[in-house]
Amino acid sequence: MGLAVFLIAACSGDDESDDSTTTSAVDSGTITTLSTAAGGTETASADTDTTTTTTTTTTTEAPELTFPEYAIISREPGDDGDVVVVLLDPTTYESLSDIDIHNVMSDLVEQFSPVNEAHIVETQEAADALFVEDPSEEEATALAASYIARLEEGFRIVYVGRFEESGVAILGS
Repeated sequence: MGLAVFLIAACSGDDESDDSTTTSAVDSGTITTLSTAAGGTETASADTDTTTTTTTTTTTEAPELTFPEYAIISREPGDDGDVVVVLLDPTTYESLSDIDIHNVMSDLVEQFSPVNEAHIVETQEAADALFVEDPSEEEATALAASYIARLEEGFRIVYVGRFEESGVAILGS
């Protein structure tokens, strides 16, 4: 009598995929994605079980986190520090958040000290209307549309205009 050995090829009957993806940001400015590809083969025989898995790694550059660029367009000396008017460069950002504004104020105070009062605007028209005692309707409209925040006493940020809901923030916190 002979000994018969049967080899059986088996495929997984599950419709679920074994794919997994892990993404992590690395301090070096790259994002690495590791993906386990499905489609590995499984074979079974009377003596061994074998599973084959294929892995693919992809690395892409992470976006650099920056805040909007700005220019100091007016600086007047004061007893407790200067009064500064800051014009944001709208070509350096696609969207603007209260955190961006906080970062600009922080950078302004750190880089251009002493600053006691600062005003951030997005247009020259708004800057021109900032200190007008009795603004025209056109000046008031420009100011309302483009005045973003002011710094008081060198540390308190008061959000205005469309950022008014952000309230008040303290530098250094």
